[in-house]
Amino acid sequence: MKKILIILLLGTFFIACNSTTTTEKADVNVAAVKTIQLHVTGMTCEGCEKTVETTLAKLDGVTTSEASHLNEMATISYDTTLLDVNALSQAIESVGYTVKGQMKTDAENTP
Repeated sequence: MKKILIILLLGTFFIACNSTTTTEKADVNVAAVKTIQLHVTGMTCEGCEKTVETTLAKLDGVTTSEASHLNEMATISYDTTLLDVNALSQAIESVGYTVKGQMKTDAENTP
C-alpha cells in the first residue's frame, strides 16, 4: 500500500512540475513600439525590480521591461496601440510601488 501511495505522489509531482501553461498575448505592432522611462519609487532591492519587470511583462503589448531600484526607474518598450502610460503606471502601482511620472531623456532636455 505504501508503494502505491509513493508512486501516486511521485507521479502527481512529476506531472505538476512538467506541466506548462501558455498564455497568448496580443500581436505587437512593431511600428508603434515606443520606449519610455518612468520614475518609480518604493523599490528597495533586486526583488522589487523583478516584481516590477514581471508585472509589466504580463501586459499585452509590453515587449521589454527593465527596472532599477538604484536609479528609481523602469524602462519599458510597449506597443502604443495596445497600452498607454497610464496603464503601465497602474500595473506598477498595483504591486505596491509609486510612479512619479516620466523621466526626461537627454534628447528632451536639449533645445
